Amino acid sequence: MLFRISLMAQATDHRVAPRIARFTPLAVLLAALALTSPATAQFVFPSDLTWAVSAGRHLVNKVELNIGWTQQRPLWQGEDWHLRLRHEFVLGRWHVPAAQDITEVGYSPVFRLENVSAEDTSVPHAFFFIEGSVGARLLSHTRLTPNLTLSTAFQFADMAGAGVQWEDPDSGAVQTLGLRLQHQSNADIKKPNPGINFVTVYYRFAF
Repeated sequence: MLFRISLMAQATDHRVAPRIARFTPLAVLLAALALTSPATAQFVFPSDLTWAVSAGRHLVNKVELNIGWTQQRPLWQGEDWHLRLRHEFVLGRWHVPAAQDITEVGYSPVFRLENVSAEDTSVPHAFFFIEGSVGARLLSHTRLTPNLTLSTAFQFADMAGAGVQWEDPDSGAVQTLGLRLQHQSNADIKKPNPGINFVTVYYRFAF
């Protein structure tokens, strides 16, 4: 009897675990959106532009133009570190040598941990940061090669990165240079789900 119950519990775990993994990115995305409610944040218009270039598998490369803003009020504030939430709306174009080129649109809430204690006194408001995100994307096409497809137009975009932000001493414009590692997949909504990884370099200019 105990052996039978054990087998049933294992079978249940194998069914439940993929479902939990599938909805985890969506839960993170919804949690980030909840932090933008009037009780926790004040809406502002987009205030910066980001140009990004990425290199991925199967010789797939892409360029992005992102518009976004950073919430002024930190989510958390320590003596040396501040945690802020950014909002980024993404428009990208993938160059796919072995299939049709892809247009990408999406949104990412970006959690950015800023090391304000390491500000460079020679450059106004210069500091280092690390960042992470789980965003959502829609693709115009899903095929990467004749034998490989991403299966669904809807994709999750997970990202981890780091960068530096500074203020131009002459114009006062805030600028950012960063490096990101990005993984896009559909979290097994539909198989096959090979996903694709990108290495991204970006430059941001606040207006």
